[in-house]
Order: sequence, then structure tokens, then C-alpha cells
Amino acid sequence: MSIENSPVQYLKGVGEKISKKLSKQLGVKTVADLLYHFPRDWEDRTYPTKISELKTNQTQTVRGKIEITSTGFYGKRLLFFKAVITDGTGSINAVWIRHYMRKYDVLKSLKDTIKVGSEIIITGSVKSDLWEKTINVSEHDLISNTEEDMTHTNRIVPLYPLTSEFTNRFFRGLVKQALSKHVGFFSESLPKKYLEKYGLCGIKQAIRDIHFPGSFADKEKARNRLAFDEFLSFQLKMEFIKQKMMKEVKEFKNSLTKELLTSFRINLPFKFTPAQKRVISEIFDDMLSPRPMNRLLQGDVGSGKTVVAVSAMLLAKESGYQSVLLAPTEILAEQHFLTVKRLLKDLPVKVSYVVGKMAKSKKLAVKKAISSGSADIIIGTHVLLEEEMKFKNLSLVVIDEQHRFGVDQRMKMRKKSGFKTVDLLLMTATPIPRTLGLTLYGDMSISTIDELPPGRISIKTLEMTEENAYNFVKERIRYNEQVFIVYPLVGDSEKLPARPVRSGGPLKSAIKEAENLGKTVFKDFSVGLIHGRMKLEEKEKIMSAFADKKYDILISTTVIEVGIDIPNATVMLIEHAERYGLATLHQLRGRVGRSDKQSYCILLSDTKMERARERIRVLLSTTDGFKIAEEDLRFRGPGEFFGTEQSGIPEFRIGNIFTDMAILRKTKDCAREMLMDNPALAISMLSKVSDDFLKNNLTTV
Repeated sequence: MSIENSPVQYLKGVGEKISKKLSKQLGVKTVADLLYHFPRDWEDRTYPTKISELKTNQTQTVRGKIEITSTGFYGKRLLFFKAVITDGTGSINAVWIRHYMRKYDVLKSLKDTIKVGSEIIITGSVKSDLWEKTINVSEHDLISNTEEDMTHTNRIVPLYPLTSEFTNRFFRGLVKQALSKHVGFFSESLPKKYLEKYGLCGIKQAIRDIHFPGSFADKEKARNRLAFDEFLSFQLKMEFIKQKMMKEVKEFKNSLTKELLTSFRINLPFKFTPAQKRVISEIFDDMLSPRPMNRLLQGDVGSGKTVVAVSAMLLAKESGYQSVLLAPTEILAEQHFLTVKRLLKDLPVKVSYVVGKMAKSKKLAVKKAISSGSADIIIGTHVLLEEEMKFKNLSLVVIDEQHRFGVDQRMKMRKKSGFKTVDLLLMTATPIPRTLGLTLYGDMSISTIDELPPGRISIKTLEMTEENAYNFVKERIRYNEQVFIVYPLVGDSEKLPARPVRSGGPLKSAIKEAENLGKTVFKDFSVGLIHGRMKLEEKEKIMSAFADKKYDILISTTVIEVGIDIPNATVMLIEHAERYGLATLHQLRGRVGRSDKQSYCILLSDTKMERARERIRVLLSTTDGFKIAEEDLRFRGPGEFFGTEQSGIPEFRIGNIFTDMAILRKTKDCAREMLMDNPALAISMLSKVSDDFLKNNLTTV
């Protein structure tokens, strides 16, 4: 039986009950799952520290002789077992803490095994006071029982990402057992020439050394090999898709008549920037080409990606075809719908909108319009990927916030078009360094809008007290300017994920504060309210009224994070700024600064939490989207930065796309070489990937 098909249940000490927990909590069902559940860290317990040389507040390993043992209570619910350990240089109190249980003695196993006169190795955190040192034991081994097999001590020890149900000691023992029984069944996937060319160790050695390395250098060699395998699978997939697309020819033909595009450009209240013109030209060249477009468009907040996308969709309409704008959330889809409708209000273009929460009757009507072809531009969420959603002649798919959608979803959207291919335009406001973009999106061409519209003045970001902020708002309104005030909650009953709240009191909500401020602080001004619970028509009405200057202040939630363009709005006041991530704060700030007037982003927060303070300091120091993205990545890591549930940026088990760029580049070269020299090997490696698109298309390269 292969390790992929060998249940972990049959390892010694597991059984049916524990195997179900391993599967549910850790995703470990088979021996392969177990051995590919890599350590999160490694601890060097090779050389025990002399007791006289122990340092406080550090995790260290000590070896010594047990001199005295005792037990007692810590309060009402905790028991302790204490042993005095000596090693010739000094003594230390080793303490084990257990929760009191009335039904049985939680210290029994410690009393039975840890005896005076025995030698022991202990690992834990060291504390000290004026009189003595104490080590809070996390793991221990009695020398008499472990001379032959030091799994948990006297070596570099792996520490695993686990739930509270499992200890590292238990999991480590399972891995050790699985390695001894099954590592010989691993088959080498890479030919010798690739191992030698890229300086890689064999897969069996890599699996052994990633868990129980003889040295940290061995661990790093193992990690490099396993990261290489992960990246190679991804790069092979990208190269396969790219080569497949290069052979494709469109079944439709776009024609640049300028029937709609000229009117659209003339009606815009601004002129395209040189960067926008360059990017539009690149996109139009792709759309007029016989080959399908496959392009990534990136640009900072306020750089004008939306009008570029609308230009592309108008070219599709001029050519007699439908286009789709796919957004990851209903809020973003709504904002795009309102923006596109406003931009095209004087043109004979039917813009439709569909999201999951719509009434069945409305959704049915939109589906009919889409399938009949009467809907020219369709804006929506994942609901557009549903099987029953049929298009008449879809030629262009625009995907916003592309990292929320994986390759598979992009391919699924292409297949719904009615044609064998479509033009694909992905957009992102999350800047990606060019070298990383070329590696991750090797199947795509990349366009960047790298300048803001002329006349824009850099937004000033300030931190103020609430009183000073409100006085500042009144002053700007008296200059006939308008203001956004953003709150984290819609109503008082709403809950947010746990984050430190401001020390000034509970979180404020948009509904309550709109009523309160409208009657008190801002009673002399007109105050509007918009939030995510409102119906689309209501939101549209309020935003139009704000654009027409019927409100001086618009109180909102992050529903206005994207897609809002009010040139006369010059102040963005963000309450509870510590509650938001850097990307959201940067997006909110980008809602102002849309004219030649000086604009301001005011942050209200009196949190003392250092991470929140650091985010605020970053926002105060720069308006550069690339720098913001880099700092956001540093704070959150790649998984959370790109979204843990999305597949646009793959989640690797051991490779890191930001710190392992050298390995990533090597795998790109290796993938190209393999597809050229040994396509059968490439296909055999790809066939092991759990991927519906590949399974349906692995015929020829």
C-alpha cells in the first residue's frame, strides 16, 4: 500500500478515535499527510546547558540528577510536581503544572516515573529570583529510558503546528514511527540531472531531515528541496496553461469602431493620464489580436483602473459582445455597478448586476437578460460562476482583486463564455513587485498604472483628538468641502472579530453616531448615512445626493472603501482606526484626494497596542501603495495578506514566495526545461496535482 493510501489509524498509539481527531483538526488522514505536516520550528536540545549558566526568560534544556521531589497546590485548581535537579554546577527547581481533577490523580505518572536518584533531561522556560532558579517543564525524558532513542531530547527537536488536543511529544512520536516504517516507500520524482543541476538532496533524505535533522544545515537543505517541489508543481501548471493559451485562437473578432469609446472619453470630467493611455493601448492591442488576452492590470488606489476596465468593456460592446466584471464581495460588486452606471449614464449600454443575496425574481430577470444578450456589461460576484448562469456571447472577463480568484475559477469563467476562449483582464490594487509578479503570473502579461491623475495633491494624514477632528471638519465644510466619517460597526448589536478596542470606551456604530452627531456636534450641517444593510437603490440614492452636495457629511462603514469618486470630498475621518488593517486604511484614504484641493485623512485612535500603533505610524509616514503593501505583508504574512481562503496566490506548506524568490526563479527555469525536454515527465508530475482544470486538459503540451 502506498503512503498516500496508508491510513494513519494503523500507526501504534492512534486507533479509530484519535485518527478521526487528526483528520478533522489537522487534515492528517494518511501517512503521507502526517509526513507532509511540516514543523513550524525547531529547537536545539543537542547540548544541555549547565545549571550555573542558565539564562532567565529563555527556553533551555538541562540534564541532571533528581535530588528531592514534592507535590502541592497552586490555588484551588492547579497542582504542581516539583523536583530539585543538580548537575554539579548548581541546582534548579523543575516544576510540572497540572489542572486538578477530582476523579483521578493527575500527578500519578510523574510520581511513578520521576524518582530520586534518577537522571533526567528537561526542557522548559527558566525563571529566577534572588534565592533560586525554576524551570517550568514543557518536556522531559528519563535517561534510563531514552539512551537508545532520544526522540525528544539530546538533538534538534521539531515543533509542530497543532491544536490543543495534541502535544508535540505525541505527534513527534507518530512522525518518528511513520518515518521508520514508511520513508523507504517514497519514490524520487526528479531525475538525477535536475537534482544535480539545482543542488537538491533526494526526497527520502529531505523527508527525514525536515523532521529530525542532524544539523540546522541539514534542515535547510531538506526545506529547500521540499519548497522546490511545491514551487515546481505550481510553475509547471503556469507554464502548461501559458503554452496551451499560446496555441489558442479566438473564435470572435473585436473591431475598434470608436462608436461608443469616443463619446465615453468626451463625457468624462477628466482626461486620461499618459499611464492610462499606455495601458489602454496595451489592452486594446491584446483584444484586437487573434490570440486571447491574458493580462494583469495593477495600479494604486485612485490611479484610475476602473475607467480603463470600462474602456475595454466598451470595445467588447462595440464589437457586439458581452463582458463581465467579477468582484470578490457583494460590497465591491455594488460599488462597481454604481460607478460603471454613472460613467455610462449617457450611452446606450445595458449594465446589469447580480449577487447571491438578490431576490429570486430579480436574479431570474438578470439571468434572462444575460442569456438573451440584452445585458451588455454584467457586474457580479461568484454567483456568475454558477452552472445555471449562461451567456449569449461573452468575450471579455474582467476580474477585480484578482488574488481572491484562483486559476481554476478564471478557467471556469472562460468556459462559460460560449466561445472556446475569452479575453481575460485581471485587476489589483495590491501592488506586487515586478519580479514576483512575473514569477507568480508567468502565464500573464502585466500592465501597471504608475501615476495618479494630474493636479492631484498628496493627501495629508493626521492623528487628532476627537474634539480637534470635529472642529477641523466644521472648518472644511465652511470652505464648501465635504467629509466622510467612517465607523467599524453598522449598529450597536453588530460584532467584530476580537481586536483591542480603544481605551476611551466601546466601539461606536454608524447608525447611532449619525443620529447623535446630526443632533449635537454637526446640528448646523446636513448629515447623511450609508451602510451595508441598505438596499442597493437606497445606497445609490444617498451617494448621488452626496455627489450633488446635498449632504455636508456622509457617515458610513467601510461600504465606501472602494469605487466612490466624490471630487469635493476632502476629509476622510476614520473612527477606531486601530480596528482596520493597513490595506483597508489605505483604501479608505483613497476615497478623498480626487481633485486639485488639499485633502486630509484623519485617524482617531487612542489604543496603546503596539502593533496597531505601528500600522498607524506607517499610514502617517507614506501614501505610496507599494510601501503600504510591503509593510502590510510584513505585519500579516503572505497567507493573511492575500487571504487565507483564496487561491489566486497559492498557499504553500513550506515554501515562502517572498523569502524564497531564488528557489521560485529556479523552478520557473526547471519547468520550462522539463516541458521542452521531457513533457511526459511534466505531465506525470502534473497529473498528481489535485486540480480539476489540469485533470480535464492533460492531453498534450
